[in-house]
Amino acid sequence: MSETMNALVLHAVGDLRHETVPAPQLKPGWARIRVAAAGVCGSDVPRVFHHGTYKMPLVPGHELSGVIEAIPPESDTPLRPGDPVTIFPLIPCRKCAYCEIGAYGQCVSYDYLGSRTDGGFADYVLAPVANLLRVPDGVSLADAALTEPAAVALHALRQGDAAVGDRVVVLGAGPIGMMIAQWATLLGARCVLLVDIDARKLELARSLALGQTYNAREGDPVDWVKQATAGRGADLVIEAAGAPQTFEQALRMARPLGRVVMMGNPAGDVRLPQATVSQLLRKQLTIRG
Repeated sequence: MSETMNALVLHAVGDLRHETVPAPQLKPGWARIRVAAAGVCGSDVPRVFHHGTYKMPLVPGHELSGVIEAIPPESDTPLRPGDPVTIFPLIPCRKCAYCEIGAYGQCVSYDYLGSRTDGGFADYVLAPVANLLRVPDGVSLADAALTEPAAVALHALRQGDAAVGDRVVVLGAGPIGMMIAQWATLLGARCVLLVDIDARKLELARSLALGQTYNAREGDPVDWVKQATAGRGADLVIEAAGAPQTFEQALRMARPLGRVVMMGNPAGDVRLPQATVSQLLRKQLTIRG
């Protein structure tokens, strides 16, 4: 392996440079991965151009796949050099109370590829052996780079206790919103309703047969959902847009005893009208993050 590599290095907000840098060296418990594909997450854009990473300089990128180039010989794993892998980017401490129960997303002292430690916008990346997932035969490495966002989408549905026969609404037809729609169909949803304000995204969703679509620029999406569900409302609403108004709409779309999952990172403060909060109480909604 070369002692240097190509990398995109963030030196300051808005200062992302293509550089030749030292390649990462193997260390105990961490494998060296030759990166094959790395996605640009919706969080990477503001991270690079607006608020930066936790330390700089740093290589961004956390949606990635590649091939194991080297692995510590003492590693207790069936993985070997040459194996295709994708990477769980959150690196838990494995010591805190949440790690002890397997709730790694709530780790109080975690590391993270691409925001706290060097990530995948480079030829090589280091990652804990425990965070590597072998890519099944027949799955391309380009597709495997989407494992992390696909897992986010599936987790949102699991948080909402998605069940066969559910009427599912997805607010936000971005990449993860579209993945939610695909997962919902695979999990047996009766119908999937997607709402967005971008006609191009909705056209793509229709071309992929992801469900019924509605452009919220053309009317009230809450009324549309009620019409599409014969006045019943949605069994499960997943807010995947992060807009203050969609947080409020999600609560109004859900049927009595329905479930709402808040997934989108809010772009501003969320204020709820009294009438909506009254509906929340009266309908006895279940709301989860």
